Amino acid sequence: MVRVVRRVLAAVFALVLTLASTAEAKKEVPQVLCESCRATLTELRTMVDKTAKKQGRENAVTDAMEAICEDMYNFRTYAYPPPQMQKGCRTIMDRHEEEIETALWRGDENLVEFICGRPKGACHGVDMSEEAVNSKPMEIVKDFEDDEL
Repeated sequence: MVRVVRRVLAAVFALVLTLASTAEAKKEVPQVLCESCRATLTELRTMVDKTAKKQGRENAVTDAMEAICEDMYNFRTYAYPPPQMQKGCRTIMDRHEEEIETALWRGDENLVEFICGRPKGACHGVDMSEEAVNSKPMEIVKDFEDDEL
């Protein structure tokens, strides 16, 4: 009887580990994170440029950075569904907030390449061709792991 219980518990444990590793694999959607990075920085630059003359550049940057990930409307025109893009936006902002803020204050022209395209950036080594983007199933991204950037 004890052997049967141990075997059942071992089988359940193995099943749980398999399901957990499958869930982790679903989190890894590099194209979504790359597109989110590019979209976030593009939208930030647009927001800052629209309001910098009225508010001053520093205030415009601060306001844009506080608002960018809150409204899914900012991401409606991109390749992935807005909820995925919004989650990616939050990931990018959490990891690179100070760098992005400094680059926006300076008015860096190559902001997207500087943050997204550099080695270990969200887009480094990611195939963002139309075929690659369209071939991936669009699953809901629950979270991104630290090693994805």
